[in-house]
Amino acid sequence: MNIQDFKQLYRRGVTKVGDGSTLVRLRLDPVDVGVLRVLTHVAVENQTTAYTKARLGINNGATDFYLDEQSTIAADELLVSRSDILLGEGDFFFAELTGTTSGDYLVMTCVGWEMAL
Repeated sequence: MNIQDFKQLYRRGVTKVGDGSTLVRLRLDPVDVGVLRVLTHVAVENQTTAYTKARLGINNGATDFYLDEQSTIAADELLVSRSDILLGEGDFFFAELTGTTSGDYLVMTCVGWEMAL
């Protein structure tokens, strides 16, 4: 595969307001059949308050595969991915935030590209 053969750029933002639950998950839509999605930059942020933990991961419809984790994150601090993240058919990318409070404004920004398999 050659990066020059990519079909389109991929940019998505996901926002959610914290509801006071122990764990809040921000997620992208699943990858379409016959498509490879590569996320080159991911940033997760709680713009309102500090929180305890954030995890980045992939789910294939049945199992969570955790990729990275950071603890004790300040309000308005970006958690960023350290490497490219490859997603295949049916996979969806997610960020789990633990320790948020009700009314927190949560943001996940993902940038990358897609190509046909």
